[in-house]
Amino acid sequence: AAVHAEGGVIFAQLWHVGRVSHHALQPDGGAPVGPSALPALQAKAFIETGPGRGELVQPPVPRALTTLEIEELVGHYAQAARNALDAGFDGVEIHAANGYLVNQFISAHSNLREDEYGGSLDNRLRLLREIVEAVCKVVGPERLGVRFSPLFSGTDQDRVYIGLVEEDPHLTYIEAIKVLEASGIAYVSIAEADWDNAPDLPDTFRQAVRATFSGRIIYAGRYTAERGARLVEAGLADLIAFGRPFIANPDLPQRLFNGWPLNALKAEGLYGGTQAGYVDYPVYTAHQ
Repeated sequence: AAVHAEGGVIFAQLWHVGRVSHHALQPDGGAPVGPSALPALQAKAFIETGPGRGELVQPPVPRALTTLEIEELVGHYAQAARNALDAGFDGVEIHAANGYLVNQFISAHSNLREDEYGGSLDNRLRLLREIVEAVCKVVGPERLGVRFSPLFSGTDQDRVYIGLVEEDPHLTYIEAIKVLEASGIAYVSIAEADWDNAPDLPDTFRQAVRATFSGRIIYAGRYTAERGARLVEAGLADLIAFGRPFIANPDLPQRLFNGWPLNALKAEGLYGGTQAGYVDYPVYTAHQ
């Protein structure tokens, strides 16, 4: 309601982390689930160790989902979408990025299944296709977005959340975007590599995304206002997303518009259970 009172639009991002989880986070204390029984060696799961405290731990070997469980899981996404609309959200975004469950099914590195959800790229895209179709029936395609994180070079061992580098990332994600185009959803959000010295997405990929998808295209990944504006002016993006700068600057749009300096992000506050480093950053005032 507060967002709507300010004339804003708000979507809920629907997650399932799949194998990037831990026994401590499971309701029965069992193993997390994934497309195959392959651990996420380069990822960490955040678990609570006390009130307002936690730590990042290595996820255990997951349990492979059965086909019946996959069918139930698609239903959970549809129910989550209903819950989001009931709560007042304007739409939902399916998180299919950063090495989480949908990304795990898409990737040949984490999906070794031999049924209809594994093997060929078309099969590995089946879960994405089924979730998109199920959620579209609930919210309508105009209220649905999907997020991907295509990486075109090697991974960084120090990353906490990491995507999966495919043998042919261009082909993989253009085919995935074709799934979205067929459903007529509102937007695709592309999360770029965002660590120091990370490679840029190839222009050929950006051009192919534009040629393939008729909805809105969003890019995110350590953008400045100037860099984002160049991408929009080139016709390759419709919107630019900001993450960490928005955490540290609740009034980020006004700061960018007026050229005001930005608050520095306190990385130590990104994980935890209190308001510190989460909702306690100040808005800009003239005396700053």
